[in-house]
Amino acid sequence: MRAQVKVVTYVEKVVCDGCLSKDGTQTEATENLRLGDRSWDLCTPHHDRFSGYLIEALGAGLPNGQGEADSVPAAPEAVPVEPEPSPVVVAEPAADAPAVAESEEPTPDADLADYVSRITDSRKARKGKPLDVNSQAARAQWSKHRERLAALPGKERADYVKWCATEGKDAQLTASHVEFRGFMWSNFPHMARAYVDAVRGTSGSGNGSPRSPWQTTPTTWPTRSGTTCRTRPVNQTT
Repeated sequence: MRAQVKVVTYVEKVVCDGCLSKDGTQTEATENLRLGDRSWDLCTPHHDRFSGYLIEALGAGLPNGQGEADSVPAAPEAVPVEPEPSPVVVAEPAADAPAVAESEEPTPDADLADYVSRITDSRKARKGKPLDVNSQAARAQWSKHRERLAALPGKERADYVKWCATEGKDAQLTASHVEFRGFMWSNFPHMARAYVDAVRGTSGSGNGSPRSPWQTTPTTWPTRSGTTCRTRPVNQTT
């Protein structure tokens, strides 16, 4: 008895990735293009075209089997190096008071020009109005405050320098001290009154005794807890 047997054989066909991606044509692949861990099966035309792109962009390169050993240079022998001793840093003692940025002492004309740009007229009839740098009234008001700054007692000067360092102001400018006095009169009038009494040589106790006005005041310029007190233009000519 004869039986007819049908044998089906599956043949794997490698097609060109370029043709398949372009129009779905299943052209037999004859070449393989590899780049790193990626590879593509290509027909000869596509292989030549894509290889030409890489050669144009990267150069001809080296033939297969060459350059792999030369691409990784031999590691040089380790040479022991003795560590250099670390430099000894000596910390300088901190200053008791914050330092004010050093600046050259302003000339009288520069100080006056800065003064009229920050301080207003203190005369009753023109109170709060801008000062004219060329007027005799402006020069007289500035001269009075300039002399007061030059004759500050030690306690007020120390508080004033600390305040200028905190506010970023130049302690050598007359206008800065006027703003300092205005700030103190607005926020801490008892301290401002003690400054005035010290300049006049009187006691702040009210009974004529020679008690120092600093016995009941802080040793540093005051700040409010949780509040940053900024300077505002307040004219205080006392």
